[in-house]
Amino acid sequence: MNIEDRRSVPSRREQAMKGADAASLLARMPERYSHVVREWARREPSRLALRAGASRLSYGDLWDATEVAVRLLRKLGVGAGDRVALVAENGLQIVPLLLAVSEMDAWAVPLNARMSAREIETIRLFAGCRRALYCVADSQSAATHAQADQIEQDVFLLGNVAVSARNASAEVEPVYPDKARQTAVLVFTSGTTGEPKGVMLSHQALIYMGANMVDVRNVTADDSFYNSSPVSHAIGLGTVLMTAFWAGASAELVSRFTAQHFVEALRDERITGVTAVPTLFARILEYAEQNDISLRSKRLRIIATAGAPLDLALKARIEEAFGLKMGNSYGMTECNPVARSPGGVDTNEVGDVQPGIEIRIVREDGRDVAPEESGEIWVKGPSRMLGYYRNEGATSAALRSGWLATGDLGRMDEDGKLYIVGRSKELIIRSGFNVYPVEVESVLSLYPGVAQVAVVGREVPGNEEVVAFVQPAPGVSLDVADLTRWATERLAPYKRPAEIILNSDLPVGPTGKIFKVRLKQLAASTSRPS
Repeated sequence: MNIEDRRSVPSRREQAMKGADAASLLARMPERYSHVVREWARREPSRLALRAGASRLSYGDLWDATEVAVRLLRKLGVGAGDRVALVAENGLQIVPLLLAVSEMDAWAVPLNARMSAREIETIRLFAGCRRALYCVADSQSAATHAQADQIEQDVFLLGNVAVSARNASAEVEPVYPDKARQTAVLVFTSGTTGEPKGVMLSHQALIYMGANMVDVRNVTADDSFYNSSPVSHAIGLGTVLMTAFWAGASAELVSRFTAQHFVEALRDERITGVTAVPTLFARILEYAEQNDISLRSKRLRIIATAGAPLDLALKARIEEAFGLKMGNSYGMTECNPVARSPGGVDTNEVGDVQPGIEIRIVREDGRDVAPEESGEIWVKGPSRMLGYYRNEGATSAALRSGWLATGDLGRMDEDGKLYIVGRSKELIIRSGFNVYPVEVESVLSLYPGVAQVAVVGREVPGNEEVVAFVQPAPGVSLDVADLTRWATERLAPYKRPAEIILNSDLPVGPTGKIFKVRLKQLAASTSRPS
């Protein structure tokens, strides 16, 4: 019996059943993700689709705005195969623009307006965008970016949209009728562990993200999702917005998250579900504890996390505060979802491998690991990216004979449940031993009074050491010496932090994930106490 036969993976019968489910789902999908909204607009035009502040759009209104956007884009000289930069925050304007670009077989390049001017300009030039559109009515940040650009004209789409000069030299990409081959959006990764890359996601990938979520979470047309994740990111666009659209449900678009706004939505019973990174849930808990506010709601029924590791102590606090079991999931921009748990588990598993998704846990030599052994996660399935735009080196390094080498480290138990060990890019090698930051973070997060922890590596002559950044809970004063003793008692010597740095507010990127690149830079510039 070879190693692959002995792996702890779902049985062939289970895999066949999941494959059949995926095939049925794919057969029901239209060729363009915009057609999902078009169908609801035809069937139930008055059904609520989007909310942003005091404004609302029904599915009929949203599709009317989409058709207006198509006509505007054509007048602006945008055609099939063009890339179109959409600079915005979460709001009503960007959604019909996304749908219009889909209808035209162009590629949307959604960019968070909170990015720096240098980042936006670099991405625009790299992607060869035909036009850049700034949703200035929804975002002051987008208006600021527009002021720094060569604006040719303003158009009206649910408010003013500033339009850049037309790039006459932009090259046109091929168009494919097949939803699995045609690029829908070019999503630039958040860059929390390195330089961002342009991920080409097909129409099939986007629709699958939402359709799969609907099946796993039993989403219906009566649901309403709180969406503070930028629609320029896979979670905001695919996991939340496309989930709502596939079910005929609604989404509340939140441009700038505050715990107070979330609590207000909860109290008004506007929402039935929320999917967010763990750091946002931590902020909600802190706000509720500081203000003695209950997070229980009659209408809220789905709380789920994605996009970052979830430690069990935080999970327990969230579930107690909301009175709900928390779902967990694993995926990345390049392939989402991979695994998902519906909630109700008492471990840090990320759940069952999803229908249509195949998975391998691989050693460094490319062979499959033994049961319960850790290795790199390789995946393939309907939501896998088409590649990195204009980056053949990165694409060939990530895509291996159809498999996506995720760079994440994981293991599978005897029941086929997937657990994340860490990221190979974040792996710290201390005196020849492998240290996974998530393991150290889990230990430190259990110390009383700790709100969040982020662990990074720091190079020292001939070695690498562990540095932990710890954010205290509001009003708590932590003793570094005592926290160090706590770690010493619970971690092997090579895993113990060489330095623990208290930080009142850990930096986060535009998607809400802790910005480890910045922490690594800070760790490198910080001298250890003697």
